[in-house]
Amino acid sequence: MPETLRADGRIVEEDWILVPYPPSNAPRPKATGKAGLARNTGEPAAPAEVLADLAVPATGKVIVPFALWQTRRAELQARFDAGDLALWLDACEEVETLRDAVDLAAVPLLALDFPKAGDGRAYSSAALLRGRFHYRGPLWAIGDVQRDYFAFMFRCGFDTLLPRAGRYTRAQLIDAVASLGLFPHPYQGAVDDPLPLWRRVRRSPEAHATQQ
Repeated sequence: MPETLRADGRIVEEDWILVPYPPSNAPRPKATGKAGLARNTGEPAAPAEVLADLAVPATGKVIVPFALWQTRRAELQARFDAGDLALWLDACEEVETLRDAVDLAAVPLLALDFPKAGDGRAYSSAALLRGRFHYRGPLWAIGDVQRDYFAFMFRCGFDTLLPRAGRYTRAQLIDAVASLGLFPHPYQGAVDDPLPLWRRVRRSPEAHATQQ
């Protein structure tokens, strides 16, 4: 079973099985727009023939691609209703499309994919889900989940991180948990705490006078 890192610092052995797309040399849909303003494209995350042939474990709790759910919904609906089937969204897919296709409150778990470290579209998708669309269920970061970005992922609304299998040892994850406490008071507001530091911490008049 895969091990995840939770926002509360726990390392948890999960009973969910992630169903990925098969390896492919085909180019992935990319972000569009000017640098710093990249957006999701809404393109299909996988060809129809891949979705038709993608194997889903017959038992257990599974996290399947959102595009697969759209294509084979009739086949998978009973498992979804039972809470044994969750969804993951590719970086090129828009959160609005997910919101329009399914009741977010009924989804037992959502996961967002980071195709590579330099692709930050999932950060924006996480912030939209938590902020604009008020999703309050489990939100996982999957794909190229790197230790340098763990704190940023939690700040954007993820509560669970699933690095690729074999990427980190348990000792490295434990060390990563310890490092999360190095900066307990971030200056900017974010999804995890919308208030900036100056609204969260008030200095005493004596401390302010010392700074003069």
